[in-house]
Amino acid sequence: MTANFSDIIVDKGVPIFVEKGAEYVINHFQPLFQKLHLDDIVEEQVSSFSVSRLEEMVVSITKKELLSTYLGALLGGIIGLFQGFVTVLIG
Repeated sequence: MTANFSDIIVDKGVPIFVEKGAEYVINHFQPLFQKLHLDDIVEEQVSSFSVSRLEEMVVSITKKELLSTYLGALLGGIIGLFQGFVTVLIG
């Protein structure tokens, strides 16, 4: 007897619930953040960091990003060389 309700809930109820939930979050997300004053809280927290701590954070993030950039450049170079060899062999 519950199998019939389960199919109805999964097929019709869940999509409606997700749609209405998404609409609610979209409509109430901005006012919620304005009430919480998150931008002020973040600004206050960041301003309380010492300059050396901020510098350490920036350098840490930059190192990770530069590593992925260098890895991408290396991989692109290897692929380019391989394509060049294949082109020379075929042409």
